[in-house]
Amino acid sequence: MAANEDPVTVVQTALKEFREANDKLLKDKADGKAVSDLEAKLDKINGVFDKFEPMNQQVTLAVAQQKAMQEQLDNVEKLLNRPGALGGDVAKDEEKKVRAAFDRVMRKPGQDRDPKDVDLVRRHMAALITTDDSGAGYLLAPPDMQRDIVKDIVEFTPLRALATVRMIGVQSYKFRRKTGNGAATRVGETQARSNTGDPAYGMGEILAPELFARMEVSQQMLEDADYDLMAELREDAAQQFAVKEGAEYINGTGTGTLQAEGLLVNSSIGEVNSGSAAAITADGMISLFYGVKGPYARNGYFGLNRTSLGQVRKLKEAGSSGQYLWVPGLAGNVPNTILGAPYAEMPDLPDAGANTYPVLFGDFKRGYVIVDRVGISFQVDFTTGADDGLVVFRARKRTGGGVRQAEAIKKLKCST
Repeated sequence: MAANEDPVTVVQTALKEFREANDKLLKDKADGKAVSDLEAKLDKINGVFDKFEPMNQQVTLAVAQQKAMQEQLDNVEKLLNRPGALGGDVAKDEEKKVRAAFDRVMRKPGQDRDPKDVDLVRRHMAALITTDDSGAGYLLAPPDMQRDIVKDIVEFTPLRALATVRMIGVQSYKFRRKTGNGAATRVGETQARSNTGDPAYGMGEILAPELFARMEVSQQMLEDADYDLMAELREDAAQQFAVKEGAEYINGTGTGTLQAEGLLVNSSIGEVNSGSAAAITADGMISLFYGVKGPYARNGYFGLNRTSLGQVRKLKEAGSSGQYLWVPGLAGNVPNTILGAPYAEMPDLPDAGANTYPVLFGDFKRGYVIVDRVGISFQVDFTTGADDGLVVFRARKRTGGGVRQAEAIKKLKCST
């Protein structure tokens, strides 16, 4: 792409060429002709689309985070509008002050918040969240370090932008769930009315076990480095955490194993067959989309890796319309879509293959919860390796995750 070329024009041109080549490939395949040259052309054009995917992912995740923040503000407003929400002894003028302070706090990043506003909200809303682990002997990272590391993790782990994230002050996050329903029935005018079944309830729990990273650097390297080595080590620790968390959100073994629960591991998440033994198909994607209940689908996202995305771009609906499933956003803050729904790249999902699950779809905010007990703790140890001229850096984080509402998400299985 030339420096002066408009990205929208580039995508539109590539899209036209891509669909023409793919249509010809499908026809030639049906006629038994060789299609290797067309496949190579499609791969090349896919590379053009891939150049714009980082921008698309930023838009997609930004929109998801904006929705989450608006939902949070709406819920808080409902709470504040309840009669006596701030306590019966709070005067009306004090109530107004608290509401105004809360509004200012919610709309500013941490470093810009007025400490007086924060203190007022904490005192009157009883909303303190303990994030320090005072018994572990670690130094809690200062605010600037905390922001840097959390920013890296959010950018590296898309599920954090799509799922519900909770800060907790205890070892686990517990929530009530309904586990059984009754079933109404018809009766005659004088027929006996027997019990039709009682609703049943249970408790779910998501633990926040520890993640740990340890690095050694020579004292002389620290002294002689002409760049911010400490910042580099913090970024490295953040990357280690991000890679580990991202893998667990997809394939983690869950409670009792010191890992988050993976979306592909949870047995309650339903599956839809693709209709092919080892490939993603248009019919399978459509069945996956409509296999999720409407209220979830309206807030749904597809999750898939880059290889799968390249395959989905080639898929068309069956029938005379033959519409493509993938449509580029092309303008402004409109993300690319699959069947009208946005998608996020999840590199920890597998490629399409026999009995694999390459695609997820659903409302991840309703379906999955990430819990953070300690955001980041960072320790610099000048003692342990001193005899060998080494400085030890330790980073730790207490976090976990698990499925909260399994019916909100479904997975596509490559199977007939």
